[in-house]
Amino acid sequence: MPALLRELTPALLIPPESVRYFFMPLRDTEAFVLRTYALKEADKICLFLTRDAGKLRGVAYGARKVKSRYGASLEPFTQVALTYFQHENRELVNVSDCEIIRSQFFAVTSGEMLAALHYLAELVSEFLPDHEPNERVYRLVAATLKGLENLPDGDPAPLVRYFEVWMLRLAGFLPDWRLCAECERRFAPDESIWLTMEGVPKCADCSHQLGDDVTPAVRAVFSRVLAQAPESFIAQPPDPRTLRRIETIATRLIRRALERDLKSYDLLNRLRPEAVGSGQ
Repeated sequence: MPALLRELTPALLIPPESVRYFFMPLRDTEAFVLRTYALKEADKICLFLTRDAGKLRGVAYGARKVKSRYGASLEPFTQVALTYFQHENRELVNVSDCEIIRSQFFAVTSGEMLAALHYLAELVSEFLPDHEPNERVYRLVAATLKGLENLPDGDPAPLVRYFEVWMLRLAGFLPDWRLCAECERRFAPDESIWLTMEGVPKCADCSHQLGDDVTPAVRAVFSRVLAQAPESFIAQPPDPRTLRRIETIATRLIRRALERDLKSYDLLNRLRPEAVGSGQ
């Protein structure tokens, strides 16, 4: 222990290890709460997407108490002003303060919408490495949540598809729709593309028409997603059939990238109105 800590400890009448906390620099950043986990009886482990430090995990002591000082600030996708400090050689940070900037509480009007938020949070969690700042993903999350408040009919599906496509793009797993990966011929605007099992785009001749058929209409929707803000996209969403095709392609690409299915996607599927109505 440094000499200064040894001198201060008797005067402060607290354990030496606790004295160290007073000398740890506090860090302030904006963040989105992605998810939380119970820790012991009164605490929580929180997963944050921060603007300055990327994805990080922290302990919020006392967060599970009835009169917790954190209140509703640790709800999924709440935007917060986060203050934390980190012990040397420890992965988890300690949450010092968490103040709400923007809450999604009033925007979540159904179980399907809540499941959609959990799915988006899992996508961010799985695709982003820890402690690597990514301003573009942070802005994507902010724009998507803003769009959540303005859904024309309360259906989160178009917004979820928008988020999936952009996450694939930012993570480097969205195919290049311009050229055939085998013969390198440029695709015509009215030509279908075939995605192999590995997610590689090929023309009809090179693919022998095996794989996922990406029609010109579907390609046009992918282009719209990459060119528009989420609010513009959901204001004029694709027809349900095209949207389902986008979902099929995007979720297969996600499965190939992560090498597994996401649990939250299965829950989201089970909470669709058509699934609930059919008793699935």
